[in-house]
Amino acid sequence: MPDAIAAAARAGFAAVECHWPYDTPPSDVRAALEAASLEMLGLNTPRGRPGENGLAALPGREADARAAIDLAIAYAREVDCKAIHVMAGRAEGPIAEETYLRNLDYACRTAPDLTILIEPLNHR
Repeated sequence: MPDAIAAAARAGFAAVECHWPYDTPPSDVRAALEAASLEMLGLNTPRGRPGENGLAALPGREADARAAIDLAIAYAREVDCKAIHVMAGRAEGPIAEETYLRNLDYACRTAPDLTILIEPLNHR
């Protein structure tokens, strides 16, 4: 990740985003951002298990979703990132929607200093 940040700066970018930075210590990412004079605009919550693509809308996985949100918030604050994409996961129906809204509310209440993002996806 630090090498990718440096490469982005060399390519002329003013900022970066990172989908899943969690394998790199936040102190390393912050140092790379500072050395490159770049800002990290956003990062995603963890994806969960293979194929889930997020946890926030998965009924029965609320504890995991909130742990993922907490991890993303802590990481974002450590690297001075101002936005988190709370990944919904693959779920449909009213219960999934209610679960997602409760987890988004949790993220907003837990991190009122950060921008909480959603990313609507479709199959087209």
